[in-house]
Amino acid sequence: MHQRVKHVLTAACLLACLAPAHAVFEDLPAGARQLGLGGQGAALEDSLSVFANPALPGAVRKFEAGAAFLGSRRTTQGPAEFTSYGAWALVPRMAYGRLGTLALAGLYRDDGGALTQKTMLLGWGTSNLLRTDTGIFDFGANFKIMQAALSAGDESQMGVGLDIGAVFRPDSSHTLGLSVLNLNNPSYKLGTLKDNAPRVLRLGVSERRDDYLLSLDLAKRSGSSGEKGNISLTPGVEHVWRTERSGRFFSRAGLNLAERASAMSAGLGWKHAASELSYGLAVPLTGQIIPAHSVTLALRFGDRDVEGEYGRMIRQEIKYRRDLVEALDESARREALLKEELASMKAEIDSLNARLRGELAQKASVTGEKERLAAIVRRQAAAEAELKAMSEKRKADKLNQLRYDFSTDWQAYLKLKGGGAPPDVLKGSLQRMVSQFQDSGIDISQATVELQSLVR
Repeated sequence: MHQRVKHVLTAACLLACLAPAHAVFEDLPAGARQLGLGGQGAALEDSLSVFANPALPGAVRKFEAGAAFLGSRRTTQGPAEFTSYGAWALVPRMAYGRLGTLALAGLYRDDGGALTQKTMLLGWGTSNLLRTDTGIFDFGANFKIMQAALSAGDESQMGVGLDIGAVFRPDSSHTLGLSVLNLNNPSYKLGTLKDNAPRVLRLGVSERRDDYLLSLDLAKRSGSSGEKGNISLTPGVEHVWRTERSGRFFSRAGLNLAERASAMSAGLGWKHAASELSYGLAVPLTGQIIPAHSVTLALRFGDRDVEGEYGRMIRQEIKYRRDLVEALDESARREALLKEELASMKAEIDSLNARLRGELAQKASVTGEKERLAAIVRRQAAAEAELKAMSEKRKADKLNQLRYDFSTDWQAYLKLKGGGAPPDVLKGSLQRMVSQFQDSGIDISQATVELQSLVR
């Protein structure tokens, strides 16, 4: 009994020596991407955003899983020392005829060996729940089982938390999010530690462009650990660097402005095929300057992200095809006009020839008619030359179309080859290309050489 009391007193002393005292279940950055952009985001389209806004995962249509690590000397409420480990999975499902995403996640946090915190999360986010003329609305909720325990004395307490959130997407580039975390503000009492999981109101907006993402998040937290609550403003920017075969690389930067917890952050990421690895770093702007570190690994099963990778190429192809069709239509229209003009001139020539036969006796008149006929013949020759040039241009346009189609097929083959497709698939693709374009008049030597190398 005396030994148990001693452990409890030791834990209480440890808790009392920290400044401020331990808080429980704050809204920490869930992953390296969040940390690199300054902190959690209520409108950041990311798998781990389930911890900031339960409505965000509803847009995920592929099964995803991953794990994350965070080590820091500061929480969103102020100084602290802890390490956190997390794992999650997102499962797209249909319930009652509605699409949505089921979220399963777990977090384990160790506060310097004195206190441990465990969270088990079960969430649901809708997909395209309400479609209006202005945009799409989605909603979500998280049910959380949260347990806090003193490492000494085996004393623990369990509570239940509830998160709710909403997302509005006016178009494919913008996201607005609103969420309330720890809505019921559960309380905990462990030895001398008496605290509530802070209730957090978050409002965020993000904008996605071809190579950039801009995010802005505003959060208001209730008081905890003997301190009053605080308000934070978190802007962030992300840039993507695309490569042909090595995937995509990301650079991130953010700033978290909050009383007792301001910090600058940066991060790096790499995504290739269905896997993504991210690292985040945050440096406090006040107090003891000890950086926080976070690492995240995510796997997306069946994800190919074709639209994201080839969106610009498809838009360029559509524009090229539209311009080419317009040029061909214009050529056909001009050709029809020239044919009509040639028919008219032929009729006029026939008429002049008839007149010449009837006026052989009138030499002066014949001379004038011959000059007029010569002028018409010259116009006819010019029209025929222009018609021939138009014909040549149409042939050149058709060759350009064939070269473009071959280039598109050749790029698709290189994507297959870069993705590790079997030799039989590569050989079949090349044989189809050679068969299709062999007698078209364009250069297909690169495909022929590649096919010969596969056959050998």
